[in-house]
Amino acid sequence: MGYPEKLLNPGEHVAIDVRPHWKYLAGPIFAVVVVVAGSVVALVESVARWAELLLAALLLVCLVWLAARYIKWVTTSFVVTSERLVLRKGVFRRSGREILLDRLTDISYNQTLMDRLMGCGDILLESPGRDSQEVFPDLPHPVRIQNEIYRLINDRRPGASVAGTGDLGAAGPEPGGTPPVGPGTTGQYAQYGGSLPAGAPAGAPASTASPGEPTVAEQLTQLDDLRKRGVISRREFAAKKAELLSRM
Repeated sequence: MGYPEKLLNPGEHVAIDVRPHWKYLAGPIFAVVVVVAGSVVALVESVARWAELLLAALLLVCLVWLAARYIKWVTTSFVVTSERLVLRKGVFRRSGREILLDRLTDISYNQTLMDRLMGCGDILLESPGRDSQEVFPDLPHPVRIQNEIYRLINDRRPGASVAGTGDLGAAGPEPGGTPPVGPGTTGQYAQYGGSLPAGAPAGAPASTASPGEPTVAEQLTQLDDLRKRGVISRREFAAKKAELLSRM
Protein backbone atom coordinates (compact mmCIF):
# COMPACT_ATOMS: atom_id res chain seq x y z
CA MET A 1 0.00 0.00 0.00
CA GLY A 2 1.57 3.27 -1.11
CA TYR A 3 1.59 6.57 0.72
CA PRO A 4 -1.93 8.10 0.52
CA GLU A 5 -2.12 10.99 -1.93
CA LYS A 6 -4.57 12.78 0.35
CA LEU A 7 -1.74 13.27 2.87
CA LEU A 8 0.45 15.06 0.33
CA ASN A 9 0.63 18.83 0.11
CA PRO A 10 -0.12 20.60 -3.21
CA GLY A 11 2.82 20.06 -5.54
CA GLU A 12 4.38 17.44 -3.29
CA HIS A 13 5.29 14.04 -4.75
CA VAL A 14 6.63 10.74 -3.37
CA ALA A 15 10.21 9.86 -4.34
CA ILE A 16 10.81 6.80 -2.11
CA ASP A 17 8.31 4.51 -0.40
CA VAL A 18 9.90 1.38 1.11
CA ARG A 19 9.32 -1.11 3.91
CA PRO A 20 12.05 -2.43 6.21
CA HIS A 21 14.38 -5.00 4.65
CA TRP A 22 13.28 -8.67 4.75
CA LYS A 23 16.02 -9.11 7.36
CA TYR A 24 13.32 -7.94 9.79
CA LEU A 25 11.57 -11.29 9.27
CA ALA A 26 14.70 -13.46 9.38
CA GLY A 27 14.46 -14.39 13.07
CA PRO A 28 10.95 -15.89 13.13
CA ILE A 29 11.42 -17.52 9.72
CA PHE A 30 14.58 -19.26 10.94
CA ALA A 31 12.78 -20.40 14.10
CA VAL A 32 9.88 -21.86 12.09
CA VAL A 33 12.28 -23.73 9.79
CA VAL A 34 14.20 -25.22 12.73
CA VAL A 35 11.03 -26.37 14.53
CA VAL A 36 9.55 -27.84 11.33
CA ALA A 37 12.79 -29.71 10.68
CA GLY A 38 12.76 -31.00 14.27
CA SER A 39 9.14 -32.12 13.90
CA VAL A 40 9.94 -34.09 10.75
CA VAL A 41 12.79 -35.85 12.52
CA ALA A 42 10.53 -36.58 15.49
CA LEU A 43 7.91 -38.17 13.23
CA VAL A 44 10.50 -40.31 11.47
CA GLU A 45 12.10 -41.45 14.73
CA SER A 46 8.73 -42.03 16.46
CA VAL A 47 9.61 -40.06 19.58
CA ALA A 48 7.50 -40.00 22.74
CA ARG A 49 4.08 -38.40 22.73
CA TRP A 50 5.13 -35.58 25.07
CA ALA A 51 7.97 -34.63 22.68
CA GLU A 52 5.53 -34.40 19.78
CA LEU A 53 3.24 -32.16 21.82
CA LEU A 54 6.17 -29.97 22.81
CA LEU A 55 7.26 -29.56 19.19
CA ALA A 56 3.68 -28.75 18.16
CA ALA A 57 3.50 -26.05 20.84
CA LEU A 58 6.85 -24.61 19.76
CA LEU A 59 5.71 -24.56 16.14
CA LEU A 60 2.52 -22.72 17.09
CA VAL A 61 4.48 -20.13 19.06
CA CYS A 62 6.91 -19.58 16.17
CA LEU A 63 4.05 -19.20 13.67
CA VAL A 64 2.35 -16.61 15.90
CA TRP A 65 5.68 -14.76 16.21
CA LEU A 66 6.13 -14.82 12.43
CA ALA A 67 2.56 -13.59 11.81
CA ALA A 68 2.93 -10.73 14.30
CA ARG A 69 6.29 -9.70 12.84
CA TYR A 70 4.91 -9.86 9.30
CA ILE A 71 1.93 -7.64 10.17
CA LYS A 72 4.29 -5.11 11.76
CA TRP A 73 6.60 -5.28 8.71
CA VAL A 74 3.85 -4.80 6.15
CA THR A 75 2.39 -1.80 8.03
CA THR A 76 5.72 0.02 8.47
CA SER A 77 6.94 2.31 5.71
CA PHE A 78 9.70 4.86 5.20
CA VAL A 79 8.62 7.57 2.77
CA VAL A 80 10.65 10.37 1.22
CA THR A 81 8.72 13.09 -0.58
CA SER A 82 9.90 16.26 -2.28
CA GLU A 83 9.36 18.10 1.04
CA ARG A 84 9.82 15.70 3.97
CA LEU A 85 10.72 12.29 5.37
CA VAL A 86 7.97 10.22 6.98
CA LEU A 87 8.11 7.03 9.06
CA ARG A 88 4.67 5.41 9.46
CA LYS A 89 3.88 2.27 11.43
CA GLY A 90 1.06 0.53 13.27
CA VAL A 91 -2.10 -1.42 12.43
CA PHE A 92 -4.91 -0.37 14.74
CA ARG A 93 -2.97 2.50 16.27
CA ARG A 94 -0.96 4.37 13.66
CA SER A 95 2.06 6.48 14.58
CA GLY A 96 4.56 8.43 12.57
CA ARG A 97 7.49 10.80 12.54
CA GLU A 98 8.20 13.56 10.04
CA ILE A 99 11.31 15.62 9.30
CA LEU A 100 11.31 18.44 6.76
CA LEU A 101 14.08 18.21 4.17
CA ASP A 102 14.95 21.86 4.81
CA ARG A 103 15.69 21.01 8.44
CA LEU A 104 18.26 18.28 7.74
CA THR A 105 21.87 19.15 8.57
CA ASP A 106 23.47 15.74 8.06
CA ILE A 107 22.56 12.46 6.36
CA SER A 108 24.62 9.30 6.79
CA TYR A 109 24.20 5.55 6.79
CA ASN A 110 25.60 2.63 8.75
CA GLN A 111 26.13 -0.93 7.48
CA THR A 112 27.74 -3.95 9.07
CA LEU A 113 29.45 -6.52 6.88
CA MET A 114 26.34 -8.70 6.97
CA ASP A 115 24.17 -5.68 6.10
CA ARG A 116 26.32 -5.01 3.03
CA LEU A 117 25.95 -8.59 1.88
CA MET A 118 22.18 -8.45 2.39
CA GLY A 119 21.76 -4.97 0.86
CA CYS A 120 20.38 -3.13 3.88
CA GLY A 121 21.47 -0.68 6.56
CA ASP A 122 20.49 2.15 8.88
CA ILE A 123 19.88 5.74 7.79
CA LEU A 124 21.00 8.35 10.33
CA LEU A 125 19.63 11.89 10.15
CA GLU A 126 20.48 15.06 12.08
CA SER A 127 18.39 18.21 12.33
CA PRO A 128 18.51 21.32 14.55
CA GLY A 129 16.87 21.13 17.95
CA ARG A 130 17.50 17.40 18.48
CA ASP A 131 19.95 16.01 21.03
CA SER A 132 20.76 12.88 19.04
CA GLN A 133 20.49 11.40 15.57
CA GLU A 134 17.25 10.08 14.17
CA VAL A 135 17.87 6.43 13.23
CA PHE A 136 15.75 4.60 10.65
CA PRO A 137 16.93 0.97 10.91
CA ASP A 138 17.08 -1.91 8.45
CA LEU A 139 16.18 -0.03 5.26
CA PRO A 140 16.94 -1.54 1.84
CA HIS A 141 19.66 0.12 -0.28
CA PRO A 142 20.64 2.87 2.21
CA VAL A 143 23.17 4.42 -0.21
CA ARG A 144 20.47 4.86 -2.84
CA ILE A 145 18.15 6.44 -0.27
CA GLN A 146 20.92 8.78 0.92
CA ASN A 147 21.69 9.94 -2.62
CA GLU A 148 18.01 10.49 -3.42
CA ILE A 149 17.58 12.64 -0.31
CA TYR A 150 20.60 14.71 -1.34
CA ARG A 151 19.11 15.17 -4.81
CA LEU A 152 15.78 16.32 -3.41
CA ILE A 153 17.51 18.80 -1.09
CA ASN A 154 19.51 20.21 -4.01
CA ASP A 155 16.34 20.52 -6.07
CA ARG A 156 14.85 22.73 -3.36
CA ARG A 157 17.73 25.21 -3.46
CA PRO A 158 17.11 28.14 -5.80
CA GLY A 159 19.58 28.14 -8.68
CA ALA A 160 21.21 24.87 -7.65
CA SER A 161 21.88 22.29 -10.33
CA VAL A 162 20.27 18.89 -9.94
CA ALA A 163 22.79 16.28 -8.81
CA GLY A 164 22.20 12.80 -10.20
CA THR A 165 22.21 9.87 -7.89
CA GLY A 166 24.88 8.11 -9.94
CA ASP A 167 26.19 4.68 -9.08
CA LEU A 168 24.89 3.09 -5.89
CA GLY A 169 28.36 2.95 -4.45
CA ALA A 170 29.07 6.61 -5.06
CA ALA A 171 28.83 8.98 -2.12
CA GLY A 172 26.33 11.79 -2.40
CA PRO A 173 27.20 15.49 -2.17
CA GLU A 174 27.89 16.98 1.22
CA PRO A 175 24.76 18.04 3.13
CA GLY A 176 25.68 21.71 2.89
CA GLY A 177 26.27 21.56 -0.84
CA THR A 178 27.79 24.51 -2.73
CA PRO A 179 26.16 27.91 -2.23
CA PRO A 180 24.13 28.91 -5.32
CA VAL A 181 25.79 31.34 -7.66
CA GLY A 182 23.67 34.30 -8.62
CA PRO A 183 21.87 37.23 -7.03
CA GLY A 184 22.46 37.17 -3.29
CA THR A 185 25.74 35.23 -3.43
CA THR A 186 27.79 38.37 -2.95
CA GLY A 187 25.79 39.24 0.13
CA GLN A 188 26.26 35.77 1.59
CA TYR A 189 30.03 35.92 1.28
CA ALA A 190 30.11 39.52 2.45
CA GLN A 191 28.63 38.44 5.76
CA TYR A 192 31.75 36.53 6.70
CA GLY A 193 34.74 38.03 5.04
CA GLY A 194 34.31 41.10 2.84
CA SER A 195 32.84 41.72 -0.61
CA LEU A 196 33.59 40.56 -4.13
CA PRO A 197 35.96 42.76 -6.14
CA ALA A 198 34.37 44.96 -8.78
CA GLY A 199 33.94 43.19 -12.09
CA ALA A 200 34.61 39.77 -10.64
CA PRO A 201 32.24 36.97 -11.64
CA ALA A 202 29.60 35.84 -9.18
CA GLY A 203 30.95 33.13 -6.89
CA ALA A 204 34.56 34.43 -6.94
CA PRO A 205 36.39 34.35 -3.56
CA ALA A 206 35.96 37.36 -1.33
CA SER A 207 38.86 39.83 -1.31
CA THR A 208 39.72 42.62 1.08
CA ALA A 209 37.36 43.50 3.92
CA SER A 210 35.06 46.47 3.48
CA PRO A 211 35.08 49.45 5.92
CA GLY A 212 33.08 48.83 9.09
CA GLU A 213 33.61 45.07 8.78
CA PRO A 214 32.42 43.06 11.86
CA THR A 215 34.95 41.50 14.18
CA VAL A 216 36.41 38.06 13.53
CA ALA A 217 34.26 36.59 16.32
CA GLU A 218 31.10 38.06 14.78
CA GLN A 219 32.08 36.78 11.34
CA LEU A 220 32.66 33.29 12.76
CA THR A 221 29.22 33.36 14.36
CA GLN A 222 27.62 34.40 11.04
CA LEU A 223 29.65 31.75 9.22
CA ASP A 224 28.47 29.01 11.61
CA ASP A 225 24.88 30.15 11.14
CA LEU A 226 25.23 29.79 7.35
CA ARG A 227 26.60 26.28 7.83
CA LYS A 228 23.70 25.27 10.06
CA ARG A 229 21.17 26.60 7.51
CA GLY A 230 22.81 24.60 4.73
CA VAL A 231 24.04 27.63 2.75
CA ILE A 232 27.66 26.45 2.87
CA SER A 233 29.19 23.01 3.36
CA ARG A 234 31.36 21.84 6.24
CA ARG A 235 34.44 21.97 4.03
CA GLU A 236 33.76 25.58 3.05
CA PHE A 237 33.08 26.44 6.68
CA ALA A 238 36.42 24.98 7.80
CA ALA A 239 38.34 26.76 5.04
CA LYS A 240 36.78 30.16 5.73
CA LYS A 241 37.18 29.69 9.49
CA ALA A 242 40.90 29.04 9.04
CA GLU A 243 41.17 32.14 6.84
CA LEU A 244 39.45 34.32 9.45
CA LEU A 245 41.52 32.95 12.34
CA SER A 246 44.70 33.66 10.40
CA ARG A 247 43.87 37.39 10.54
CA MET A 248 43.96 37.44 14.36
